[in-house]
Amino acid sequence: MKFAVVDLETTGGTAEVGRITEVGIVLLDDCDVVKTYSALIDPGMPIQPFVQNLTGITDEMVRGKPQFASIAEEVVELLKDRIFVAHNVQNDIKFMRTELRRCCIKIDPPRLCTVKVSRRFFPGLPSYSLHKLTQSLELPEFKHHRALDDAMAAAEILKLAYKKVGPEKLLKEVKNLTNPKKAKVI
Repeated sequence: MKFAVVDLETTGGTAEVGRITEVGIVLLDDCDVVKTYSALIDPGMPIQPFVQNLTGITDEMVRGKPQFASIAEEVVELLKDRIFVAHNVQNDIKFMRTELRRCCIKIDPPRLCTVKVSRRFFPGLPSYSLHKLTQSLELPEFKHHRALDDAMAAAEILKLAYKKVGPEKLLKEVKNLTNPKKAKVI
C-alpha cells in the first residue's frame, strides 16, 4: 500500500478564507518511509496571532517563501497514486483541495484518517489528539504543530495500526477508494 501522510499548518479560519503556511508529507510504501517533503509557504495574508503562538510560524518566517501555486504541481506529484492520510483527514484534505483548486487542479484521492483508525484499532485511550495518542502508544516525542513533525507522528501511528491489523483491515478504513481520480487540471 502506498500512503502520503500529510499535515498542513494554516493561517487559521476555514479553508475558503484561510491559507496554508506549511506543508509536511511523509511517503510510505507499506511501513517504509521512502520520502519526506517539507515547505514553508507564504500565504499572502497575516497568520492569526493564536496560530502563531500555537505553531511558532510567524509572518516573518513565511515572508518571501514560495506561494502555494509555485509548489502545487510538486505536491500533486507526491500525492499521486497514494492514499491521502492525515490526523483529522477532513481538515487537511479540505485545505489541500481548496489550495489546489485555486491553482486549477482538482484532486479527489482515497483518504484515511489516523484519528478514526486509532479509535478503531486502539480503543479505550484517554485522548485521540495527536500528542496524547503518541504518548499513549509510547511513540517518540515530536515538535507539535509543525507540519513535517506532525506528519511523521501520524505516519508512526499508521505504521503501528498497519502492523497490528494488516493491510486488508486497514484498507477497509479507506474512504473514496473506489473513486481514485487522478489529479487533473480544470
